[in-house]
Amino acid sequence: MGVMEKVIPAIYTGMYILFLCIFIILAVLSAREELPTYARDPPLRRPVRRMALWLIRKLQERREKRRRKGRDLLIPGEEGVRNDLRTLYPSMKAGRKEVLYRMEKFERSLLLLFAAVVLAGAMHVRSFSSGILQEGGSVRREESGGADRQLTVRALPASPAADEEDGDRENREDADYGTYTVTVHARQFTQKEAEDRAQEILRQFPESLLGQNESADRIRSPLAMPQALQVRPFTLGWESSRYAVLDTDGSIFNTDYRQDQAEEVELTAVLTCGEYRFQKKMDFVVRAPLRDERQKLQDAVGTALLEAEKESADRKIFKLPDSAEGLALVWREKVEDVSAGVLILGLVICILVWYVTDYRLHEKTRERNRQLAIDYPQLTSKFVLYMGAGMSVRNVFYKCAEEYRLKAAAGSRKGKGNIGEGSGRWLYEEVLLVCNELDSGVPEADAYMHFGRRCRLRQYTKFCTLLAQNLRRGNDTLLQVLREEAETSFEERKNLVRELGEEAGTRLLLPMMIMLGITMLMIIVPAYFSFSM
Repeated sequence: MGVMEKVIPAIYTGMYILFLCIFIILAVLSAREELPTYARDPPLRRPVRRMALWLIRKLQERREKRRRKGRDLLIPGEEGVRNDLRTLYPSMKAGRKEVLYRMEKFERSLLLLFAAVVLAGAMHVRSFSSGILQEGGSVRREESGGADRQLTVRALPASPAADEEDGDRENREDADYGTYTVTVHARQFTQKEAEDRAQEILRQFPESLLGQNESADRIRSPLAMPQALQVRPFTLGWESSRYAVLDTDGSIFNTDYRQDQAEEVELTAVLTCGEYRFQKKMDFVVRAPLRDERQKLQDAVGTALLEAEKESADRKIFKLPDSAEGLALVWREKVEDVSAGVLILGLVICILVWYVTDYRLHEKTRERNRQLAIDYPQLTSKFVLYMGAGMSVRNVFYKCAEEYRLKAAAGSRKGKGNIGEGSGRWLYEEVLLVCNELDSGVPEADAYMHFGRRCRLRQYTKFCTLLAQNLRRGNDTLLQVLREEAETSFEERKNLVRELGEEAGTRLLLPMMIMLGITMLMIIVPAYFSFSM
């Protein structure tokens, strides 16, 4: 085995062991981490959440040390996430939702990374035992009627002496004669088995067998023979007029040809089923190959493999040839190990999950702002209606909050949701917060200004400024200003709804194109087959 074939699996093994050790060490270090009461469910996820909380705490400690030195650790998108959380959850305790949000992000990334490491490690371990090549270059065939087996092997020169130096032996092993893919067919039926089953094999072949050759009168490389397709009870056979030139498996024996030498051969495809027999004759001209010495050697090894497989077709063991063209060979199976790709894919998914979580939070904030903009005309209309009926601004807020509570309670009884932050309409959640502040003793003007700052939209800031000015200085024209604001807001809502409709139409364009393609296939495919028949 070459040096790289020893080093690369060892590196993979060490890498997976290192990852698992890191997870174990992280679990041990975070075992005593105290979880907040609001992050203890479900119990099965507590160990991972402790690991996530430990990482967050260490990251914060690291940042504090850097801040004391006048430097800070920049985390992309951190400030935007903090602003979105403050916008969506203004009534929660300071920092609580941010801690829970970051804990869930770390938790998902850790779970995905652990799953990727376990899966990649399992695939890596499986690659050691997935080979079918036995000692001495033997492969056990499947029983008669079974599936074919395929393996990839490297041809290596055999060591002529057992006492040669290690350096020479290593150099000899590195000088391989190429990599080959061998198909070990199932053991062929004996005559009795063939008579008992009374079925044959049909092999279908394409019109062209040229492969890499230019034309039928310039055959320089093996023909592209059809893949075996077994369909009982038919069989497809090949007959060659000159087996020494072109064999029935498509191999050609032109190694010793002169450059001007050309040999004509007739290849016959025979399709039989019982007493029926169909045949097609094809003429080919085999010429000298265009290749170098290494390719000659590889062709010789490939030919030796085909001959060895053919000679042992009725045996239970297929043995790779010990030599080719006088060269002694040893064989090493080439097993693919794709575990590293799985690990890289897992790491990429972890990074995507990290940023997709922030993106969804930002989209939720945008949806909140859009919903607030749509509900603003309704709020101003209610203020115009109730204040025109003689209610004060404070009582109008209480009236809107009471209507929302009744509507949300009715929806909860019907199974449409529960009253709480983040459910229902964002505007009336903010109205409830205004009422709670008023009940807790916050001055009216401050409560109204808090309402405008939490909504973070221009129209709400203007609306709350009008209400606060009305309390401080008095404003006889407040009702008239609110009427004008209501009319203006309805116009803005029309424009917003129009934009949302155009956006929805753009999003539906791709599904419509897909449906159009499917419809065209449903029409064209049956028409094509009807014409061909």
